[in-house]
Amino acid sequence: MTSALYSREWTGGRYTRAAEDALRELTGAPHAVAFQSCTAAIHAALLAHGARRGAPLHTPAFGFAGTLTGASHIGVRLLYHDVDPHTGNSVDPAAAPGALVLTPDLHGVPHTLPRGDVITDACQALGTLVDGQHVGAVGTHCWSFSATKLVAAPDGGAVTTEDEGLADVLRQLRDYGAEPGTARANARITRPGHDWRPSELSMALVVEELTYRLPGAACRAREVGEQVCKTLADVGLWHQQVPVGTEPAFHKIRTGLPGQSTTALGAALAGLNVPTHEWGRHTLPEHPQFWESGPEADVTAAAELAAGTFCLGTETCPPWTWTTDETDLVCATLETIMETL
Repeated sequence: MTSALYSREWTGGRYTRAAEDALRELTGAPHAVAFQSCTAAIHAALLAHGARRGAPLHTPAFGFAGTLTGASHIGVRLLYHDVDPHTGNSVDPAAAPGALVLTPDLHGVPHTLPRGDVITDACQALGTLVDGQHVGAVGTHCWSFSATKLVAAPDGGAVTTEDEGLADVLRQLRDYGAEPGTARANARITRPGHDWRPSELSMALVVEELTYRLPGAACRAREVGEQVCKTLADVGLWHQQVPVGTEPAFHKIRTGLPGQSTTALGAALAGLNVPTHEWGRHTLPEHPQFWESGPEADVTAAAELAAGTFCLGTETCPPWTWTTDETDLVCATLETIMETL
């Protein structure tokens, strides 16, 4: 941090390049382009893939509004699809070949769509493995380094991709649309763009955390997630099913009773000082910013998950930060509550 301050190189400097190098090494993706946020990264990835006003974009009906913020600003036509009731992730959207698909790895549990055919909002999946390989190795993935993630900075994001041409477009989009060069000039701006450059101060933190903190944090997220999900299964509560061969670094742990009221369960947990977070209590078609974009669709599973599930922990104290004693206490509390409800 001190060297970043003294360098007076506030954007586009060596820490941005170092963060991109570290992300490439972590994921195995050939190209990484850093942004000021994951929201900007998704927006840019959509534009780089040809998203335009009125064009169709296939997306699941369950998730966080931030996934679709860029899509809303572009003005695409959102085509919602239901989700797998066991994972909350996208199922085959039945999109036409070549159609644009944007889908998240919900809470770190990876979706099972062909990675090379979709844009993945992987903001919650940093550290997740599939068949021993990082989830971001294949396809276009958008990452977050915001304060609540396993790698946390004041803010920051990135896109990884196998496509060199796509990476070049992303670099232009983040810098006013200017072609890469040693100096920015009006004559070099050859396409519409934005000021989506990341701060060198944030990227300095990202480099340190990707290199030194993430391995331990991801391991802990997998351990806590596995233990808590086993307890949830034992007591008959919903939890995300993990696809075969995957090791999620759980960003959040979701539970509840899809299709039923969770009022009593939530109150019982609160009464025993187990914090919860009502993340995603409405489907995206119900969201006031997005509902007008999409046609009516059967999103029964998404609606039941939104209404009947919630997340354990909070944004500031997510499960992967819990100590062993705290994790054991949460699991014991869940067992006790379910015996009385």
